[in-house]
Amino acid sequence: MSTAPYVEAFGCPAVGKTYVTERLLRLAELQDAGIQTELFSLSRARRLSRVAWKVRLIVAALPVLGAHWWSFCSLVWNTPWSSAPAAGRALLNWLQLLAMVQCLHRQERPIVLCQGIFQAVWSLRFRARPAAGRPFPMQQWVSLTLALLPSRPIVVLHVVAEGQVIQARQRGRLGGQSVIDRSRVAPNDAAMVVEEVLAVIDALESSGRVKVVTFDNTLGEPSHRRLCALAHALGLAGSMKAIAPGPAHGLSQVP
Repeated sequence: MSTAPYVEAFGCPAVGKTYVTERLLRLAELQDAGIQTELFSLSRARRLSRVAWKVRLIVAALPVLGAHWWSFCSLVWNTPWSSAPAAGRALLNWLQLLAMVQCLHRQERPIVLCQGIFQAVWSLRFRARPAAGRPFPMQQWVSLTLALLPSRPIVVLHVVAEGQVIQARQRGRLGGQSVIDRSRVAPNDAAMVVEEVLAVIDALESSGRVKVVTFDNTLGEPSHRRLCALAHALGLAGSMKAIAPGPAHGLSQVP
C-alpha cells in the first residue's frame, strides 16, 4: 500500500473546490513535493485537449473494471436514471476519474484533485431520479468505487461556505463550469445530494476507511498560514519544506 495520500476536494458546486486546491498547490513549500493533480486542464479554453484526455481515460478505465464488470452492469441497470443522456454523462465522468486516479497512482507521489471519486458519485446521484420502491443504490456505488481504487490513504477535503456566499458565487460563474450550471434542477437539490454523499463519507471515516478534513471557504483569499495548516491536515506535511503549521481559523477535521 502506498503511503502517499490521495486527496480530493468535495462539496457543493460553486463552494470553491478548484479555488482552494489551486491555492494549496501554489504554496512555495509544496513546489518541490512532486504532487500530482488533474491530467488535463479544467479550463473551457482548452476544451479539445480536455476531451481528448477524457476519451483516453475512459478507454483505459474499461480494463480497470475487470472482475467487477458484472457488478458495474447490474448497478447501471438498477439505478433510476433521469434520462439515458444523463446516465451516459455521469457514467463517463465516473469512469474517467477512476482511470485518472489509477494512472496517477503509478508514481509513488501524493495526488491532489479538485474533483475526484466522491464528486463523481455525487454526479451519479444528481443525475438519478429515485422513485418510490426504487431508491438510488448509493452504498453499492460507493463500495464499487472504493473496490476499484488503488491502495493508498484517501483524504476528503470537504470545502464548505455559507449558503449566501455559495449562491453569490453561483450567480457569478460562467455557464458550463459544472453540471449544475447546465441543469434545470434547483441548486438546493444539488446541496441535498451533497448531504447524502457526505453521510456515506462520514460513515467511512468512522470505520477508518477515509479521513475527512473540512475547510471553510466563506472568507476571501485564504492566508498562507491557513493553507500551510491545511497541507499538514491533509497529510502533505512530509512533502513540505520545513514550516510550522500553527493554528488556522476555519480548518477542522469532521468528527
